[in-house]
Order: sequence, then C-alpha cells, then structure tokens
Amino acid sequence: MTATNNYNTTGPTKLDRNTIDSKINYVPNSKMTIFGRYSISPAMLYDPPTLGDAMGGATGGGQVGEAPSRIQNAGLGGTYTISPTMLVDVNAGYTRQRLGAQHAPDLDLGNFGLDVLKIPGTNGDTYLAQGTPAFIVSNWNSMGNSDTGNPFLFRDNQYVVNANLSWTRGRHDLRFGMEHTRSGLNHYQPQGGAFGTPRGSFQFLGSVTALNGGPAANKANSMAQFLLGLPDRVGKVVQNSNPNSLRFKTWSWYVRDRWQITPKLTMTYGLRWEFYPFATTDHGGVKLFDPKTGNVLVCGNGSVPLDCGVDVGHGQFVPRFGLAYRLGSKTVIRAGYGMSADSNNWRFFRNNWPLVSNADVQGSSVYYPAASLSGQTPAPYPGLRVGIPPATVPDLSSGVIPLPNNTGIGGATVPFKYRRGYFHSYNLTLQREFAGFVGEAAYVGTRGIRTLTNENINAASVGGGNAGRLLYSIANKNWGDANCLCPDTNSYYDGLQTKLTRRMSGGLMLGVVYTLSKAINSDDNEEVSGTFGVAGGYLFWPYPAYRNRNKALASYDRTHNLAIYGTYEFPFGANKRWATSGILNALASGWQLNWTLVRTSGNPLTLGGGGAQVNAPGNTQTPDQIGPVRILGGVGPTQIRGQSVSCAATDLSCHYWDPAAFRAVPGTEIRFGTTGRNIIRGPGFFNLDASLFRDFKITERVKFQLRMEVFGVTNTPHFGNPGTDVTNTAAFGVITSTLNLAGRGSGTGGERVFWFAGKVIF
Repeated sequence: MTATNNYNTTGPTKLDRNTIDSKINYVPNSKMTIFGRYSISPAMLYDPPTLGDAMGGATGGGQVGEAPSRIQNAGLGGTYTISPTMLVDVNAGYTRQRLGAQHAPDLDLGNFGLDVLKIPGTNGDTYLAQGTPAFIVSNWNSMGNSDTGNPFLFRDNQYVVNANLSWTRGRHDLRFGMEHTRSGLNHYQPQGGAFGTPRGSFQFLGSVTALNGGPAANKANSMAQFLLGLPDRVGKVVQNSNPNSLRFKTWSWYVRDRWQITPKLTMTYGLRWEFYPFATTDHGGVKLFDPKTGNVLVCGNGSVPLDCGVDVGHGQFVPRFGLAYRLGSKTVIRAGYGMSADSNNWRFFRNNWPLVSNADVQGSSVYYPAASLSGQTPAPYPGLRVGIPPATVPDLSSGVIPLPNNTGIGGATVPFKYRRGYFHSYNLTLQREFAGFVGEAAYVGTRGIRTLTNENINAASVGGGNAGRLLYSIANKNWGDANCLCPDTNSYYDGLQTKLTRRMSGGLMLGVVYTLSKAINSDDNEEVSGTFGVAGGYLFWPYPAYRNRNKALASYDRTHNLAIYGTYEFPFGANKRWATSGILNALASGWQLNWTLVRTSGNPLTLGGGGAQVNAPGNTQTPDQIGPVRILGGVGPTQIRGQSVSCAATDLSCHYWDPAAFRAVPGTEIRFGTTGRNIIRGPGFFNLDASLFRDFKITERVKFQLRMEVFGVTNTPHFGNPGTDVTNTAAFGVITSTLNLAGRGSGTGGERVFWFAGKVIF
C-alpha cells in the first residue's frame, strides 16, 4: 500500500446573496427633517461534503452544508433648527447579524451515532447535536462530520444612539454631543479545540495495531484500527449554556469648538469622555479566572458581584487640538494632536471556561485504545471504556469554581485593576501648490500607552518545565497556558508621508504617494489563529525576566511604501481632440483608463524552531545567528517536467536568504537562541492594477456602464514569506507559495486576472 494521497474532489460550492436598501425622508416643516432607513441582506453559502453521504469535511474548506445568514440594519434620525445659529440632530441605529451553519446534510439523520451506529455517548439532546460523529483516521480523509466549528448559530445585536447640538456664535462653531452603544453576542458553537464536536469524535492513529517496538504506525495500521473500532482518543463537547452570551456597552460625551481666529488661522479644540463598563451576559455576569486563587469566578452568582470586583475606573478624558494656517495663496500648514482611548471591547470573554464541558479521553499509552465502538471489551484490555464517557458539567451556583487540573481557562482573563490604555497621535503637514503640482509632506506619529496585550501569565523560566510555571504553586496544578488581556505594553509609529499630484491638460491626472516609516511594538494587533475575538497577538516571551525581548519592529512594519496612480480620458469625442462626430465618435468617445501601481518593503519575520531543551513552557524558542544575514532573493522549489524538486540546504539558488547564518541552539545548552523577534524581512510586494470603462447614455436619466478590470497587469508573482523553522532544512529560507489576497479577483498570487462587468445607472 502506497502512502500517496490520490483523491481529489470538487463540488458546486456557491454563494447567493441579495441586498435591499430603503430610505424615507420626511420634512414636516421648515425647521424639522426626519429620515428612516432599513437594509436587509440575506445570503446562503453552500459547501458540499467531500465524501458525499460519508461526509468527511467540506469540499471548499468552509462549513459543510448550507450556511444561511441575514444581516439587517435600521436607522432613525432627524434634525431640528432651534434658531438660525443653533441646530439639534438625533440618530438611532440597530444592526442584527444572524450567521449560522446549522444545515449540514447529516443533521436530518437524527442521532445517527447513538441510534444507528449504537455508539454510547454520542450526539445530544438538541437538534444541532444530531448527525454523524467524526472518524479521524490518520493519513486518510476523515469520515462523518469532522468540522469542529459545525454547527454554529450567531445572533448578534448592536444598538447605537447619539444626540448633538451645533451652535454658531461669532467666529466660533461649537458642537456638543453624546453617544451610547450596546452590543450583544448570542452564540451556539460547542468546540473542543481541533478535535471535539457535539456529535462525538474518534481518532485512529494506528499505534494500537502497530507492533510495540517495531516500525512506526502507517496508514495500514490506522485503517486496521478503525476497522476494529478501537480509537485511541474519543471526545464530545457540550455547551453548558445556550446561548453563550455577552453584553457590553460604551458611553461618551464631547465638546468641540472650531475657532476662526483670523481669516488665515483656524484652531479646532475639544474634549471627549469615554467610559467602558465591565461586560455582563444575558443572565448575569461573565466568567473570569482569578490567577491569585486558581478559581474561576462566575460574576453575579453566589456572593460574587456582577462585575467580579474588576475596577474599570471612571472613564477617560481625551483631548483633541488642531491648527490650520494659510501662508499665502498657495501654502497651507496644518498641525494636530489627539488622544484616544483604546476602544477594545470585552468580546474575548466569549470562550472562557466553563463555556463547554469536554469529555476527552485517551488511552493509557499509545498502544492502548481509549474506547471500543463495538460495545465489547476485547482482550487484553480490561476496563476498556465503551463509547464516550459523559462530560462533567460543573455547578456554577456558588460563583466560585476551582479550575480543574489539565484544563485551560478558555478565552482570557483581565487584571482586576483594569487601567485602559490610550493613544497619542500627532502630525505636522505642509501643503503647497507649485508649477501645476500640489505637493504635501507630513510627519505623523503615534504612541500607544498600555496597549492591550495578549500575554501568557502562566509561563515558566528557562529549565522550569510545567512545575516552574508561574501559577503552578497556587494549587500544584498544570493549567497550561493562561492568557491575560493586559493593558501593559507600549507601541510606537513614526512616518514621513508625502503626496504629489498634478492634473494635466487632455484629461490626464497623475499622483504619487510615498511613505517612509517605522513601527515598534511588543505584540501585534491581530487575531490569534483559532481564537475568537482575541484583540492582540501574543508575547513571545511573557515570563517577567524575558519581557524586554519582545520589543522590536512590528510585524506590519513596511519601511518603504510607494503608490503611483492615475486617470486618463481618451482624446476622442465631443470637446476632445479627435473623433468629435460620426461613427468613430460613437465607438471611441467616453473611454477612461485608471491604474494603480504599488511597491512596498517586505514585513519582518521571527525565526523559530530547535532547542526544546530550553524547557520553558509558554515562551518561544528562536535559533542562534552565527553569521551575517544575506538576502539572496531565490525562489524554490523548482519544477522539472511537472514534478517538484526539493531545495537542498546547500543550493543557495532557491533560498531567499542564506540558511547558513542560523542554527538551532545546541542540545547541550539550555537557553534561548540569540535571535529575537522580527529580525529579518520577507520579500516585498509589487503590483499593477488597471481598469478601462465607459458610460453609454441610454436616456437622460439612464446610463449603461461597461468596464474591464485587470488585476496583476504585469503578471508579477506576489511571493509569500519563506519558511522560518530552522529545524525544517527543506523549507527554511525557501519561498514555497504566493500570497492569498482576498478581494482581488479569482487568483491572488499576482497572476493576471481579467474582470468584465456591465452596470445600469439610473
């Protein structure tokens, strides 16, 4: 039996979406206007199963089956003129987002695992826990419904209301106002990491049927183990409350004055107050891990207060200030400063334990199964569990629950003294018109103070192991990594931003934008893969003694960023140079060409891998640098007669950088590598997009627009980043893929793509 994966599948993946927008304006008198609007956008995404009735995951990589959604948005507002110099406006809005994947083909089969396959412990007491369990056979396509995120049902609501007063008094244009928002999440999505499902999951790695002390298990072993019905891991996830809900809101007030000091000088200044109360749920408070005791607090239960005792302060006052000065008729100088609060909400509480109860059982060793699907206990495995044991659902009534051993906290905790961070933003801009050009140069800076940081508060020191984790001594329990969304790191950005434009005769407009910048932080403001709603990246070295290693170039730093764009109206047609009438006018007039060229530096990368003997759980190991960094620019592996040829470590022609500059930490040395975070850059980015379009006049009020868009005009590849694991010698420093840039047409790796479209405008 060969180990080749030779099964490919295709299916009719499709998305149907409709959008309906409506708006009504009403003017009851000369002083008042009222408007109302409503939009609805229903959609249906369908992704067929890979193996038909045997399921096996979604063909397109999404959620198997139908995933309906419906987005609704409603607004109501109005204005009232109190006097010629005073105006009031009030607005209210509501958005409801219903997303789901609750129409998998197997759901209508009922409790298939329990009633048809007769496997105890599978399925559940709700419709969304019906269907086929997951059978994960190593080196084979999974069978059953193996999507851990399926089913799910989100029903999220957001309300916003604001009121403002505008008052013009002499040279002052004053504005006062308030805003209140309220958001609610209502989710059903029982998940157990990358394994557990609400229907039950069974894993067959092949070790149970492999020879103890013999060759490693192969795909024949895993299939034999599946046919015997002896999984080495079983599990099922139960969501303890439905819906899993969150409620969070904000309050803000502001006052602003635009003062025309002189005809040439305008000053704008104001003050805003923002307050973010602690989150709640639809039936009480959130669940919050207390690292001082090792307990999970259920806010609002027992003697625990609704806010769990978290002090969020009394809001923040954030000032704004700006100046604009006209120096002659062709030069304007602008300067501004603004302070803003870190607006991160509390959505990361969604996953906090005990959101779900997870029955996850593995055999006592790799050669012992965890369960028997036949209902019998085969010799020589006395005491073998049959099916999936029931998950333990904790009693939440006391409000204080000790976190069990070998259990993660789920989402994240926060400090009980929560000092929300803020940002300083400032700029100085010079704009001048000269020789037909308009030029602009600006210094732009931002300082983030106490930005929200996803950090592991249960990391260990070098050589500490699990017993050396920071929280282990509380209850002598291994809780693994424990994430805290802590506002305690700073970020920095400084940039020179320039722009030059000119509108020429003959319908030609050109523009050039260039930015030279540098961004520094300790973690990146991006979602952690697989973690819902976590606002920040994560610290590579969260143990207190090593925190300074995290400060480095931000992963989104791009030193150079150049864009050249333009528009050209073809010189044909009425009021143009050529083809002012006749058949040529009808065919050639009205065409317009647009283009955008972008060239940027690559983003910084962190190298990893090797040196597991550092034994510092929760931290990240990096390699040693033993030579100068050399960027070679090669791309590999290559293709010969349709076959991929691997890139040897000694073949520098297919390496983007020289791998000889780095090595794993020697096994005899217990330490971190000498390289830090984001020490090397990946390949830059070059792209040229263009479009050609024309409007055809049908009647006085109706036009037809014909357009052609070309993505990747030059067919230049958008290379992905090289491999960064120093221990993977076949991929380290080697580019093996192109970027996947969503929204840029079908095919996003830089290949040339044409779009043709027609649009009726009336």
